[in-house]
Amino acid sequence: MSKKTDIHAVEVVRRIRDEHAELLRGKSDEEIIEFFREAANAFRTQARTRSRGAANQRIQPPARKAPRG
Repeated sequence: MSKKTDIHAVEVVRRIRDEHAELLRGKSDEEIIEFFREAANAFRTQARTRSRGAANQRIQPPARKAPRG
Protein backbone atom coordinates (compact mmCIF):
# COMPACT_ATOMS: atom_id res chain seq x y z
CA MET A 1 0.00 0.00 0.00
CA SER A 2 2.69 2.42 -0.97
CA LYS A 3 0.37 4.26 -3.33
CA LYS A 4 -1.68 7.09 -1.84
CA THR A 5 -5.10 8.00 -3.21
CA ASP A 6 -6.25 11.57 -2.79
CA ILE A 7 -9.97 11.98 -2.33
CA HIS A 8 -11.30 15.46 -2.83
CA ALA A 9 -14.63 15.09 -1.05
CA VAL A 10 -15.57 18.74 -1.34
CA GLU A 11 -15.16 18.65 -5.11
CA VAL A 12 -17.22 15.46 -5.37
CA VAL A 13 -20.04 16.95 -3.30
CA ARG A 14 -19.98 20.17 -5.34
CA ARG A 15 -20.18 18.20 -8.59
CA ILE A 16 -23.17 16.19 -7.31
CA ARG A 17 -24.85 19.37 -6.10
CA ASP A 18 -24.36 21.03 -9.48
CA GLU A 19 -25.73 17.99 -11.33
CA HIS A 20 -28.82 17.92 -9.12
CA ALA A 21 -29.32 21.65 -9.54
CA GLU A 22 -29.24 21.21 -13.32
CA LEU A 23 -31.67 18.28 -13.23
CA LEU A 24 -34.10 20.03 -10.90
CA ARG A 25 -34.00 23.52 -12.44
CA GLY A 26 -37.54 24.79 -12.96
CA LYS A 27 -39.18 21.93 -11.04
CA SER A 28 -41.83 22.46 -8.38
CA ASP A 29 -41.22 21.68 -4.72
CA GLU A 30 -43.31 18.52 -5.04
CA GLU A 31 -41.26 17.32 -8.02
CA ILE A 32 -38.00 17.97 -6.16
CA ILE A 33 -39.22 16.03 -3.11
CA GLU A 34 -40.32 13.15 -5.35
CA PHE A 35 -36.90 13.12 -7.04
CA PHE A 36 -35.13 12.62 -3.73
CA ARG A 37 -37.71 10.09 -2.48
CA GLU A 38 -37.19 7.97 -5.57
CA ALA A 39 -33.41 8.18 -5.17
CA ALA A 40 -33.69 7.12 -1.52
CA ASN A 41 -35.95 4.19 -2.37
CA ALA A 42 -33.59 3.03 -5.12
CA PHE A 43 -30.68 3.19 -2.68
CA ARG A 44 -32.57 1.22 -0.04
CA THR A 45 -33.54 -1.44 -2.56
CA GLN A 46 -29.96 -1.77 -3.75
CA ALA A 47 -28.61 -1.92 -0.19
CA ARG A 48 -31.10 -4.65 0.77
CA THR A 49 -30.25 -6.70 -2.30
CA ARG A 50 -26.53 -6.54 -1.63
CA SER A 51 -26.79 -7.29 2.08
CA ARG A 52 -29.08 -10.27 1.55
CA GLY A 53 -26.78 -11.65 -1.12
CA ALA A 54 -23.85 -11.53 1.26
CA ALA A 55 -25.90 -12.99 4.11
CA ASN A 56 -27.07 -15.94 2.01
CA GLN A 57 -23.62 -17.01 0.82
CA ARG A 58 -22.33 -20.31 2.12
CA ILE A 59 -19.55 -20.15 4.62
CA GLN A 60 -16.44 -21.83 3.30
CA PRO A 61 -14.87 -24.39 5.65
CA PRO A 62 -11.42 -23.45 6.90
CA ALA A 63 -8.50 -24.71 4.87
CA ARG A 64 -6.74 -27.70 6.35
CA LYS A 65 -3.37 -26.97 7.78
CA ALA A 66 -0.42 -29.08 6.79
CA PRO A 67 0.74 -31.43 9.54
CA ARG A 68 3.73 -30.20 11.48
CA GLY A 69 6.62 -32.44 11.24
